[in-house]
Order: sequence, then structure tokens, then C-alpha cells
Amino acid sequence: MDTAHEIRPVSQPAAMTPRRDRAISVALLGLWTVFAIWQRWGLWGEDLSAVYIAGWLWHSGMEELIYAAPHTFFGGVAESWRPAMAAMGIGDQTSFAYVYPPVWAVLTAPLTGWLDAQSFINAVALVQIPLLAASVWLAGRLLKPDTMPWWLWAALGVTILCASVQVHLAIWHNQPTITVGFLVLLAFERLGARRPVIAGAVLALAAAIKLTPAAFFLLFLVDRQWRAAAAFVVAGSALAGLSVALAGWPAHQAFLDSLARVQGVAFLIAINVSVLPALLAAGSAVGLMPPIDPQSTQYLFPQVPGWLSPATALVGLALTAAFLRTLAAAAGPVRRGIGLLALSLLVALFGPLGWLHYYVVPLLLLPGLLAFLPQRTALWLVALVGIPSITPLIGLIGVLPWPIANYVWFMCLAWGAVLAAIFVALRRSGD
Repeated sequence: MDTAHEIRPVSQPAAMTPRRDRAISVALLGLWTVFAIWQRWGLWGEDLSAVYIAGWLWHSGMEELIYAAPHTFFGGVAESWRPAMAAMGIGDQTSFAYVYPPVWAVLTAPLTGWLDAQSFINAVALVQIPLLAASVWLAGRLLKPDTMPWWLWAALGVTILCASVQVHLAIWHNQPTITVGFLVLLAFERLGARRPVIAGAVLALAAAIKLTPAAFFLLFLVDRQWRAAAAFVVAGSALAGLSVALAGWPAHQAFLDSLARVQGVAFLIAINVSVLPALLAAGSAVGLMPPIDPQSTQYLFPQVPGWLSPATALVGLALTAAFLRTLAAAAGPVRRGIGLLALSLLVALFGPLGWLHYYVVPLLLLPGLLAFLPQRTALWLVALVGIPSITPLIGLIGVLPWPIANYVWFMCLAWGAVLAAIFVALRRSGD
């Protein structure tokens, strides 16, 4: 049974024509875009700066330094980057390790010859901030209740863009995840518009920037979208071949080694909502792991028990399999929209890292629960996730007895509650 139409109608003003409805929604998103660009113009972006630095290193013939990272991987740049950053005129700025496939360093390299770092960051903001606004529209194409006007969906989306810490951090760092999230939403929107080849190619491009979108290929299979799956494989193979041809295999080996380093550590910090650090913090609280100063704002677990990361991944895979099985019996729009919401949460929660900006796509899809769950349940879940996500409230977690652990525990449970409610609704709709 398709539950996407169980929501009670949302009344519209009598004079609200479809054309005016969409015009208002576009105006709301456009105004936010202009304001966000104005607000962020000329400001540094730590995450995006790593892409520029990697491109500059490649352009300067120092490609062996691209994947250099601090001893603990997190919290800054390798000392070997310092002279290069000074030569770029950004020696007083902060950045992070480069964690993307080498092809993007190669493609960025020519830009570093005629754009300084800040101009590059500004230029990317001109692209990414409109893509973030467009992501609200794409999320609506996937999960907006049929009876909800577009202006209301856009207003909810703008509220999320303005108020949530997840979006705040994504924009603050000019995170490439913004583009990745847009591409993932576009892929499934195109799938719903019966453009499977475009959908597969777009998802492959997203996976070529960050590897995690490759997990959404499973939704193509569950949805029996064989042309989309084939397009993903062909486009992904072509992009991988292009990457190796442009960057060479040694750079890719360095990239894989860098990913292996990330797998070997766990980072407990309020902006990393992931099951692995949550479990390690719980182990510390009950004496199974080394004690942690409750007032510390971050803690790196240098030695994760060898069995814990694989066990966490296996649980995530088991839950993914369970969701895919229930999605197989759901209607097409539910498989795509609700399936994307569920799988994006599973990837973030059970992956090695769950940075808050990974939750931008789930947040933008979250209002769609109003069409899928009983309204009271949906509103409770939106509040459960939304209220602790309000940017000013993050500063108040210091009143908790163990601020970072309590916040990570709560947000893991809150998103877990969303997953549980979705799974129960899917099972009931399939009965």
C-alpha cells in the first residue's frame, strides 16, 4: 500500500494558483541564496581549502604531499604542508587533510595558477550555495506531500537552511558534500522522472567525489532500475579510468592508504554523530575503555578494539539489508524517497565518520515524513531531531554532565528513532 497520500490536506489560499505557488517558493529560495552568498563572501573555508592546496601541490610538482596528514589525521594539516601554505600566502589560515580522489586535485591544479585560495573559495560558494537551495526543491520532488503547497515546502526548507547546525557547518566550511548531496538528490529525482541513464551517471559522479554515494546504488537494484544501474557502472568505470589516467596509480594508492588511516581511529566530538564513537564513549563511561575528561571538547581514540569497527559495519549492513527487503514491497515513490532518507542515515550513522554535514540531505527530506507517517508521530520525530539541530542550541550542550558524549548519544538515538519509525511503517504498509 502506498502511504504517501495519507496526510490530511494542507489548505491553500483560494487565490494561490500553481504558478504563483511555485513562483513564491522560487523567490524564497532565491532570497536565501543571495543572503547566504553575501554572508559568506570573502570568508575562509577550511574543508574546501584542502582541495585548493592539493591542486596547488599537484600544479607545483609536489604531488607526493597531497595526502600528507597529521599524526592523528584530524585537527589540522601536516607539517609538510606549512611551507606550501606560506608560499600560497595562507600560512596563517587553518585547513584539514585532503580526503578526496586524486582526480579532483588534478582538475583543480590549473585553477591555482590564476586564482588565489580565497578567490577559489568565493567562486565555489557561487556554485555550491545555489546548489544547496536547489536541493530543497529536489527533496520536494521526491517527498513533498501532494497536498502541501510548494511555498510551504520551500519555507520549511529555508528554515532548515537558516537554522540547522548541519547546514551552518556545510556552508561555513564550503564543504564539497554540498555538491555531493545535490547530485544524490538529482539522481533520484531524475529516476522518478523516468530518466534512468541520467540518474545512474549523476550518482556515479557523486561517488567519484566522495565514495559513500556508491551505497545508494543498492536502491537502483531494489527499485529494479536496471538501466540506471548499468549507467552507474559504465559512468563510474569511465570516471575511475579517467582518474587513473590523469593522476596515475601511485596517487590512488596514497588515497587508499589515507582512507585506511581514517578507518583505524575514532573521533569523539559533537560534530561527529556516529555509532562508533558513541559506543567507545559508552565503553569509557562504564570502565571498559580508558577514562575521558568529561569537559574535553574532543577526544581521539588512537586504538579502537579490532573487532568493534567491523562489528559496527556488520550491524549497519544488516540493517541496510532489512530496509532494502521492506522497500522492495513499497510503491516506487516510497522506494526512492523514503529509501534515500533511510539509507543516507544508515551510511552516516554506521560509517567510520558521521560529520554533521552528512545529515543535510536527511534533514531536507525529513518534512516528507508528514506524508508517510501519522502526523503526530512525524511531528514528534521532526522535533526530536530538529530542536537539538538548531545552531544556537549547540552552545548550550555545555550544561550537560558530559557535553560531547551526551550530544552524540542523543543525536544517534534521535536519528535511530527516525529509522525505527520508517521501518515499522514500511512493514505495516507491506502487510
